[in-house]
Amino acid sequence: MMLTAASGIGGFVGEHLKDTSPSAQLAAVACALAVLVLACSGVWLAATDIREHRLPGAVVRPLYPVTAVLLAGSALLVHDTVRLWWMLWGLVLMGGLFLALRLINPSGMGMGDVRLAGVLGLATGFASVGHTVLALAVTFVSAGIFCAVLMLTRRAGAGSRIPLGPFMIVGSLGVLTFL
Repeated sequence: MMLTAASGIGGFVGEHLKDTSPSAQLAAVACALAVLVLACSGVWLAATDIREHRLPGAVVRPLYPVTAVLLAGSALLVHDTVRLWWMLWGLVLMGGLFLALRLINPSGMGMGDVRLAGVLGLATGFASVGHTVLALAVTFVSAGIFCAVLMLTRRAGAGSRIPLGPFMIVGSLGVLTFL
């Protein structure tokens, strides 16, 4: 059964868990496992970024094949190939935006943020391109509000380093979880 564009991760998993075919059940489990891997990795990455201001490539890089295989495999199991295109668009939109920001101001953003953006773009793109755009909006709005509060309370200045990874992770997983 192919789902509509309005169906995000939760809709995909829920609909395919209801289906009695083994391929649909496996697709639901693979999709849920991909989000679980991102969530568990995300907790560690966010803590590391807060503590050390870095997102280690040794942790982020392996998330690409794991996320891509689990999500693409789940889409292929239920013949929902449009999600493969959405994943590609999510990767291009989110990863491309962060790469452009890095190229514009290399000291303002680390390569760890760029690498993480691509993985999160794959995941949010699986839900829909709209989910990717919304995850980007949540990321930058929440980071902006956080920075404004820090500046208003004089806990940070214009030159302060603020880790963006936690906002990327919370924004993307929040959109995937609640929409």
